[in-house]
Amino acid sequence: MNRCLPDREVIQTRESVVEKEFVRAVRKAGGVAYKLTSQTANGLPDRLVLFPPAKTAFVELKAPGKMLRPLQRKRRLQLMKLGFPVLCIDRPEQIEPFIQAVEGWVPGEPFPEGIGARIPELGVEALPELNNLINRQTNY
Repeated sequence: MNRCLPDREVIQTRESVVEKEFVRAVRKAGGVAYKLTSQTANGLPDRLVLFPPAKTAFVELKAPGKMLRPLQRKRRLQLMKLGFPVLCIDRPEQIEPFIQAVEGWVPGEPFPEGIGARIPELGVEALPELNNLINRQTNY
């Protein structure tokens, strides 16, 4: 039988399941994954991930197949321009490769590519009103 639907396990996985597994795995590996919330800057990634020595990454957690919103992709670009790795994890099987990548990564060097979910590039010029909003928030 030829099927176009993902298998049942992928359909039933929720973002909260991916997030719980992610936090547990990071903690087990010796890191922390703080929930990141902001009253002044929308679109920030879900988690601020810290590993010794002084390794910092931002991770957006999604249900399988869900995409980053345009504002989230814009924030990703801003954080990456500052030198931080920013990834999206949308499946439990992406967690261990992320942890291995962070453990082998040297801050200041490029973060390994191909880790986590694929994130389509954002045509920033297509969002002028969003650029104005973000520039006002970051020029405090």
